[in-house]
Amino acid sequence: MTVMVVSHAMAQNYPITSKTLKNGLQVIVCEKPGNDFVEVEVWYRVGSKDEKPGIRGMAHMFEHMMFRGTKKFPGDFFDQADRKYGWRSNAYTSYDRTVYHEYVPSNTLELAFDIESDRMANLVVTQEILNTERQVVGEELRNGSNNWYGKLQEERYPLFYPKGHPYEVDVIGFLPEIVNFTTAQCMDFYNNFYSPNNAYVVVVGNVKSAEVFALAEKYFAPITKQLSLKKREDVPSLDTFKLKMTEMSIFFPVQIYTYIVPKPASTDKDFYAFHLLNDLLFSNDNSILANRIVKKDYIAYGINAGGDLWSMYPNMMAIDIIMDAQPGNVRVKRAVKEEINKVISDGVPPEMLQKHIAATRASNLISKYGSSNIAAELGVAQYYFNDYTKAFTLADEYAKISQEDIRRVAAKYFSEDKMQLINIKPE
Repeated sequence: MTVMVVSHAMAQNYPITSKTLKNGLQVIVCEKPGNDFVEVEVWYRVGSKDEKPGIRGMAHMFEHMMFRGTKKFPGDFFDQADRKYGWRSNAYTSYDRTVYHEYVPSNTLELAFDIESDRMANLVVTQEILNTERQVVGEELRNGSNNWYGKLQEERYPLFYPKGHPYEVDVIGFLPEIVNFTTAQCMDFYNNFYSPNNAYVVVVGNVKSAEVFALAEKYFAPITKQLSLKKREDVPSLDTFKLKMTEMSIFFPVQIYTYIVPKPASTDKDFYAFHLLNDLLFSNDNSILANRIVKKDYIAYGINAGGDLWSMYPNMMAIDIIMDAQPGNVRVKRAVKEEINKVISDGVPPEMLQKHIAATRASNLISKYGSSNIAAELGVAQYYFNDYTKAFTLADEYAKISQEDIRRVAAKYFSEDKMQLINIKPE
């Protein structure tokens, strides 16, 4: 018997069941009635955080390699399946994770399990394939550099982290290393991170969990490879880290104030309060600072405070305030300081807080109707909390946050001595 763990939950009244196979692979199934398509996702606990000098960019490169054929399914099988069966196949790589996902007709679900299990165990990497994918990834990197904002982000990112931090190199990696990757390096990476006990499967759609578990037993359970992997404990602190440069230039007629803020990891007790406050201060279109400096005072074009919400380790968040390059922009810095000090002293307007929580709850409700959204939420919750039942709880967590929490987090992370500034001017 390979039944180790079985648990149940509900999302939008859709039954969710989980089963862990003997080889450590967890399979999470959400029985969502509707059309005859199924979202299939395989989440691997590997990302750019796992790279070492000499193979920067390997996690992203390997995402590409995983589409180039296995022993049983040679060549560009996913492209063929997309055309023949109407699949939508893709993948993405982040600092923490690599996720492969397919939206497939339910009558081809078994085929999806067959090929996903085969590329977990029997990927084929040849020099010819590697040469092609190195060119593809290299072109992605060069295309990013051709955009002024992408080039800025590429040049700015190395300033953010101390040596040895898991996120010290951006996901795309370094072109000089990418073009020199070898097949041996690729297979080492595959053998070190791709295994059943370093992955889990999420399936959402018009399926029955018992049938999905049977397919998992048939295709994934025979994979015996096991890895011994642990979370890093030697991560350099960001609390006292100082930026390596505080002024930059760009070939574009704007000025940017980039505020760099240390962001807590997803499991940190301050995580939800931090992100709620960031939404209310910066990243929401109706945030405190957007309303003041963009909509009221007209002293900035906009604020970009994007980035991945989730992270395994503390990281640096970049908040870009984009302005006309002109004298007097110090008014923007003054406004940022004033509004943050107000929050530290008084908290945020209660009506703004309640509106944002209600909007978050409505957004979560709407997203529960899409299979890919459900799978993504389940996958994130499983990855960062090892508990898929925490999916769709963002609004609930926000509702627990008090004004005292907001004032404390504002002082801890957004105070003048914590937020560092890069002044970026046109050449």
